[in-house]
Amino acid sequence: MNNYYYFSRDTGWGDTLWHLTNALMYCEQNKKDILIDMRGHWASKGSKNLFGEYFQSVDSDVNVIINEEFIDQKKDSAEHHNDSKLVIKNPLKCKEDSKRFYDTFDRINIHGSIAKEIDEIRANKFSGHYVVGVHARCSNGECLPPRKGNSKRFHGERNPIKTIFDIFSEKIDHVLFDSPRAFLKACNSYKFFVASDSKQFIDLFEERYDHTIVTDRYFAPPGCGTGHEKGEKSTKLQIKMEEDYGRINIAKEALADFYLLQYTNFLFKNFSRFNEFCLYKGIPNFHINFQEKCY
Repeated sequence: MNNYYYFSRDTGWGDTLWHLTNALMYCEQNKKDILIDMRGHWASKGSKNLFGEYFQSVDSDVNVIINEEFIDQKKDSAEHHNDSKLVIKNPLKCKEDSKRFYDTFDRINIHGSIAKEIDEIRANKFSGHYVVGVHARCSNGECLPPRKGNSKRFHGERNPIKTIFDIFSEKIDHVLFDSPRAFLKACNSYKFFVASDSKQFIDLFEERYDHTIVTDRYFAPPGCGTGHEKGEKSTKLQIKMEEDYGRINIAKEALADFYLLQYTNFLFKNFSRFNEFCLYKGIPNFHINFQEKCY
């Protein structure tokens, strides 16, 4: 075995960056150079490693290698990333672990073009306001894959987007506006920043609440597209629409939402690692965990 650590993963941005952060901590702890290979990732399919398309650099004492030819020479004899190598399995266990985990993640520097878009949105839309983040992962909307094996992940009734929205709006109204201690009922300088993979959820939110910020991004039609799970209504034409728009563009838009959530002041969320980084950073949050009911 050589002195290299091979990292490759094909999951959503939240899970990918969670594991990459752990991989970086492991390498720094064990003085190993890291081979980051995104060729198998949904945002980097094909023969080219597109890590540099999304990230500018990684600040670390170990060498970070993304060159495909070099990776191919070293990966077979390198130590491969897996769950047994996790340095911090639960960053929320204590404040020290949260800080260490987030500080390490924060040294993975987002690409300058994406950072510019994030900074412009913060300056033009966030600045001067109390920003409430809302993250609703809906995994291609109403259409969900069947339950697999003994997993409870998709067990239970398949709720439509309207049902998911109603759960969020009930919590938002109670916490922010209706309860005796609701802290936004007398505040005019607030905004909602909404990040979701469902256009229907976004539309319902904008119909109900004023002062809503949403980034321009691609949305697959309800029940279509690839997303976290391939929608049951996906056709060759729907998938082609997604391909024509561009996987790289979709991935960059998702990354912008991922980082913008971390600049909000309060967070309503359902189950997803996409929003967990807000908690590591220390954003106050209101958990809405109905994973088994919805997806």
